[in-house]
Amino acid sequence: MRLTGIMLAAGKSSRMGRDKLSIVMPDGRCLAAWTLEAALNSELERVICVVKPEDSLAWIPSIWLNAASYGGNLDMRTKLQIVICTDYAYGMAMSLHCGLLSAMAYGSEGVMMILADQPLLQARDINKVAESLAANKRCDYAAATDGGGGKPPVAFREHMLGPLLSLSGDEGARKIMRNAKYTGMHVLLPEFSFWDADTESELERILDYVNGRR
Repeated sequence: MRLTGIMLAAGKSSRMGRDKLSIVMPDGRCLAAWTLEAALNSELERVICVVKPEDSLAWIPSIWLNAASYGGNLDMRTKLQIVICTDYAYGMAMSLHCGLLSAMAYGSEGVMMILADQPLLQARDINKVAESLAANKRCDYAAATDGGGGKPPVAFREHMLGPLLSLSGDEGARKIMRNAKYTGMHVLLPEFSFWDADTESELERILDYVNGRR
């Protein structure tokens, strides 16, 4: 199934109090680079990374940054497209809209929403969600879960782009998943796959886990 990933990386990091995307991880890469490379190494056809205008993009490894396409420059040969969302301050839905509008140009069979601040997410996790949507033809979406309901990464079929574009403010995919008119599948992933770095204590938990595996 041809899916385009939309990685939302235009958040304000307000709870963290500093730019969490650029936090250096134990291996020298930035936090958001872990998530981005998981997406780029997955079976997604391409990845659209939505960023804010002031982002220096220094957190993106040069091997990917140098090969990326930018803005509305549609290039079917590149796997990474970087899109700037000027309205990111109005909520997550605006970033998602930017990604969706870019994804529509590729004519994919669906999209997958990925959050940039979940560095423990793996390519195989992304593939599992994509495979679930492909295998369950009657489902409108397939979402990851830790047993507590659907969560990103979540993949939607092409016909769901309209409902997604109707979201506003800080509304995210969860509103769609809670709507009884849509049918979805849940894919169980390890609990740590969902750990995000919204606060210093949450970041410390991630770093403790990573250091414990080294």
